[in-house]
Amino acid sequence: MGDGILSGLESFGLGNLEGMSIFEAEKKPEEKAAAPEVTEKDFLLDKTMQCPLCDAEFKARVVKGGKAKLEGTDMDLRPRYKELDIAKYDVIMCPFCGYTALSRYFPSLLQAQGKRIREKISPSFKVKLDQPETYTYDEALERYKMALVNAIVKGAKASEKAYICLKSSWIVRGKAEELGEGHPDYAKTKAMEDEYTKNAYEGFVSAVSTESFPMCGMDEQTVNYLIGVLAFKTSHFDVASKMIAAILQAPGASPRIKDKARDLKDEVLKAIKK
Repeated sequence: MGDGILSGLESFGLGNLEGMSIFEAEKKPEEKAAAPEVTEKDFLLDKTMQCPLCDAEFKARVVKGGKAKLEGTDMDLRPRYKELDIAKYDVIMCPFCGYTALSRYFPSLLQAQGKRIREKISPSFKVKLDQPETYTYDEALERYKMALVNAIVKGAKASEKAYICLKSSWIVRGKAEELGEGHPDYAKTKAMEDEYTKNAYEGFVSAVSTESFPMCGMDEQTVNYLIGVLAFKTSHFDVASKMIAAILQAPGASPRIKDKARDLKDEVLKAIKK
């Protein structure tokens, strides 16, 4: 069959293969379908809640337990997760009557507290049945403001109001990070964070003199550390140093909180030297 490069195969009985192409194009392996993109809403679910004030049932957007991966914490204990900022979803707001609180406080409402909210908040509250799939930092901050005004109206303990201010500072910090230092609103946003930090500091200082532990789910040494950090952030270096010393001398303080206190001590000393 001619004088091609494979000619002569006929003698082996393979004459039909003499015209084969040596470098026939290889088939490309089938590409695997791309994994679906993971988004913030994949870590959320709608949980059915019942309002302790008006008894209405509603859906609250919350973070699925155990799904997000913790990457670390800021000095003031703000947790950082890889996939989303979970602090944006820690406020529960009844869309019918306006009762709003951090998730840990939402179910607990005394009769006298409910009466104050019913009188001062519910009559003017605009029903909000629609909610976005995910919250922006501005939307989350609006919810925190609702939690704070509810706490003020109902006469909440200083620790609850301080905790709302602390977590609000986390939300504002997240917004500032999202904006970036070059954004025209960055400085204003950081100033807002400082204001929330100041109020959180004052609230926790007040709380430790009038309330018992645990406080906001934290033991005494964790609260002392937190006050130390907030004191440092607001330039109350004497208070920060006092809190650090109390932690390092406390026999019951965990190694973890003592290590954090030592790190804070280094930052305080740097600030004082400046």
